[in-house]
Amino acid sequence: MKKAVAFFVFMLCLLPLCAAGAEENAALFPEKGENGKMGYINRAGEWVIAPQFDSAGDFRGNYASVAIYPADYAPETDDLWDMDCDGIIDRNGDFVLPPTYSLAAGQSGSYFGGKDTGIWLVYRRGDYVWGEDEEGEEILLQCPLYGFFDIPSGCFSGLKWGNVWHWCSDSRLIPVMDEAGAGYADRSTGELVIPCRYFATDPGNFHEGVASVAYMDEDWNPLDFFLIDETGAEIPLPEGIHAQYASYASEGRITVENEEELQGYADLRGNVVIPPQFLRASEFEDGLALVRFREGDWGFIDREGNTVSRGYQDDGYWGPDYKNGALVVQTAPHAFSVYAVTGEELFSFAFPENLERFDLRPPMENGLCWFYESEKGEGFRWGLVNLRGEIVSEAQWLLGDFEPMDFPEGLQLVMRDRKWGYIDETGQVALPLIYDWAYSFENGLAWVKIGGRCGYIDHEGREVFFWDTEE
Repeated sequence: MKKAVAFFVFMLCLLPLCAAGAEENAALFPEKGENGKMGYINRAGEWVIAPQFDSAGDFRGNYASVAIYPADYAPETDDLWDMDCDGIIDRNGDFVLPPTYSLAAGQSGSYFGGKDTGIWLVYRRGDYVWGEDEEGEEILLQCPLYGFFDIPSGCFSGLKWGNVWHWCSDSRLIPVMDEAGAGYADRSTGELVIPCRYFATDPGNFHEGVASVAYMDEDWNPLDFFLIDETGAEIPLPEGIHAQYASYASEGRITVENEEELQGYADLRGNVVIPPQFLRASEFEDGLALVRFREGDWGFIDREGNTVSRGYQDDGYWGPDYKNGALVVQTAPHAFSVYAVTGEELFSFAFPENLERFDLRPPMENGLCWFYESEKGEGFRWGLVNLRGEIVSEAQWLLGDFEPMDFPEGLQLVMRDRKWGYIDETGQVALPLIYDWAYSFENGLAWVKIGGRCGYIDHEGREVFFWDTEE
């Protein structure tokens, strides 16, 4: 009997591993075939979706954006930016949105709403209408209508609105705009469920079932912000209290403000639970919020408003850099200290006084902190220090502008002497710096270019699938 129970427990432990393995094997990667078209391979380098597209992007959940260029497309004279040739396919390679649109997925390396949880912004560039003013200058006469394709549900809303606030939250509702203001559409149906009537500049997203919104005056200026729930019902706040602009609920609390512009917190029913008393009140994370006291220093409070630590000095509006339970405070012109949120100093770090630019970042989940330094006229050189203040890697690396800086899959993309490679969490080179271009690892593979060839490598640097480049 004991052996049977042990075997049953062993099999239960294997289930998460099997599920993770299946998920990794399901990862698909855009590749170029011998016919010059793009398709998708799996981690073993086997074709899953035959090469048939002119361009192909990464899969987001069960969908990927691809393009098919017009038959008369001439790369020497035609600008793809002016063409509506983007579509969306599923994991079978079938179009769920025909390649007759223009798609936007994100900016600066970020995905709208998250890679597998967000949306594509959908529109047609051909719907822009241009003309001339009285002086013959080109002016925009008409903008296109916008819609969205929701990744989790696979719903395409259609082109309906003057704009879509694409930085969506994890709510079922997404802000959309027309000439009357901002309203909310259901991401899973594409239908408008809360009419467009609210202040439309940076409209409030729903978090934890509430959103901070405001009506507008005749000049489109916001009136005091208040709360609504996902039915559109208003949640009253006490007299003299209004919600904070662009704030959102976190851990059952949302920032509110009084007539003296002091900030505090209300619960999701509009009851003030921490009276306005702070110059700045941020969102809660792991039961704590970073606030600025009226005396000018920064500190942490809990969800009941009790002070956990304070006394940190920082003149910026957002306060000291704070992440993973620690914050960085500049304590001297060239010196920083890293503190736990409880107030304990973890370590101090000083830079040479001859440096023109320098900074220390809060710790990553692996307990390492990035720092950079730069002498006059030079670019940033990045290094790593641990929470004991020990330098793990000297400042010698250049990092990609929009690449992750948190060691995805245990390997960090870095550059030195114009060549890219990867270091591990000990600061040592794990894969040699030999690539002319490279991207971070995702789902076990990373795209690289070396010489006249490009393709994917695994964690050991083995080539999985390569093809000759046109350059």
